Amino acid sequence: MIRSKGLALLSLFLLTCGSDEGLPIGGSSTGGEANRVCEKGDTAGEVQKPTFWKNLKGETSWFASPIVKDLDGDGQNELIAAYYSVFVFDHQGELLAKADGGEGRIYAPHAVVDLEGDGIEDIIYGNGHEVYVYEWKNKKLELKNGFPVSTTSGDQKPEVRGLAVADLDKNGSIEIVVTTTQTTKTKDGGAQVFVFSAKGKTYQPANTDFPAWPRYNRNKGEGGDADRNGMGHNGYGAFGLNLAIGNIDDDKELEIIATYDNHHIQAFNHDGVAINASPWFTNRDSDFKDERLTWGQFIRWADPEVEKKHYHDHTGEWPHPDNAEWLQWTASPPNIVDLDGDGKNEVLGIPNIEKNTPYQTQAYAPMVLQGNYGEGQDSAMRLPGWEQLPRGGKPLELDGYYPPKGIPAATTVDIQGDAKPEIIVSLNDGFIHAFDASSKEIWKFNYGHGKQIMYASEVTVADLNQDGSPELLFTTYGAPDLLDSGNLVILAANGKLLYDISLPNTGNNGNGNGAPAAPAIGDLTGDGNLEIFVQTFEHGMDVFRVPGSANNCLLWPTARGGNLRLGQPSK
Repeated sequence: MIRSKGLALLSLFLLTCGSDEGLPIGGSSTGGEANRVCEKGDTAGEVQKPTFWKNLKGETSWFASPIVKDLDGDGQNELIAAYYSVFVFDHQGELLAKADGGEGRIYAPHAVVDLEGDGIEDIIYGNGHEVYVYEWKNKKLELKNGFPVSTTSGDQKPEVRGLAVADLDKNGSIEIVVTTTQTTKTKDGGAQVFVFSAKGKTYQPANTDFPAWPRYNRNKGEGGDADRNGMGHNGYGAFGLNLAIGNIDDDKELEIIATYDNHHIQAFNHDGVAINASPWFTNRDSDFKDERLTWGQFIRWADPEVEKKHYHDHTGEWPHPDNAEWLQWTASPPNIVDLDGDGKNEVLGIPNIEKNTPYQTQAYAPMVLQGNYGEGQDSAMRLPGWEQLPRGGKPLELDGYYPPKGIPAATTVDIQGDAKPEIIVSLNDGFIHAFDASSKEIWKFNYGHGKQIMYASEVTVADLNQDGSPELLFTTYGAPDLLDSGNLVILAANGKLLYDISLPNTGNNGNGNGAPAAPAIGDLTGDGNLEIFVQTFEHGMDVFRVPGSANNCLLWPTARGGNLRLGQPSK
């Protein structure tokens, strides 16, 4: 039942008082520390309240957080925003160009980079089932030769929901990786993960004799998915930014991590071959008894004891969600991060924990898995100290599809100055949670504003007053008919509320009200101060200026860590 207007106003009053007095609010708790992480600048004291600068016209926003970058090297930054089209604004917020390639929405954050090192910046995005690349030439957008490319497979035209770009084989040319909502299984297959070259061709590494991409395929034998480890691979849709790229083994090439709506998380080598999990995990099925398993050939369960009995000891009844909690990765974007400081990266994901039939989400929870180093003895094993998953509260849900549930995209950077990254994430329970590298929750912040339903964006991180201690920024969104659901919230590194700013001039949109995309941070105008860019469902983009700020410390300035959208800090 929707709470009364009076209760909502009371909660908002308490939230505002918490901002002024620095008190815990609505079940929030502060902890940890706010130490210097970055080089200190010319600080003038406390973080000053952002001031509204202007609104930039746009379309319905999804999760494509904007990017600030000098596209042509003229010393002035541009702002690149993506809705159903791509918009490029100049340093004063004037529209320079618009790309209308595609007939659908741009769901995943777009990437901006010079793909092949020719001195021309490229803007890469997914629209519907296609991937587009536009070059920035003479302050205009020009469709790149070879694009768009399609992700059609298995007689289905899925939507691109995840996108990241990186030089996978370290040859100087950047590849484009996307995940899609492909669900149909047909005799022709149906892939979820695609990799394209900078020229728009399916990526095929040198000296590889089997078709590398897309995955999963229906090929048998070397490099094939149909009979890998006997049982083969099956995937199902990737519905929410389900992609990360980084190094999780000892070779120089990069790996691709993808999550699926069939309880699987998979790790691929750059040539498309799935990586084996530790030999500790073996197949219990009588048809494939004791065979190895890749990362994505088995369901992950919340309780490590269930996994031990089922995949290692092969004892007891087969687990089922009626008697055990399993992990679902429907919209879980993975991150690649070295949590324990040993120089080896781990894989972090935020699955939802399901139980019962029909499945009911009990909570969202961070899970940390070890990489494939050495002989792979620890590959896909839980990182020591993370055997038991920390979890949020019961998630907030309404019947229907709108507003869309919050995507549990984690931010993984050092905010306490302890030389280890923290994990900051909304767990769809009305709280932003901060966990340290050992899995301890150090604080949580209630952003609910007294509403029955409220979700938060991914958290971005920057030092807003040049004192070397970063601030955390996120936005909120809610039901389409509640026109006061959009807020820009700024926290200190210890979770203390600094500012809670209602977005101005909100409007109606059937998808939701507020700002689903992570707020981006950068110095667009070139005056030395930072701007904050908030992209909304229903009234374009609000731009705020932060007096007394500088670009001395942009740790996580846009969604997925940077312009390449890797799930780790990147430029």
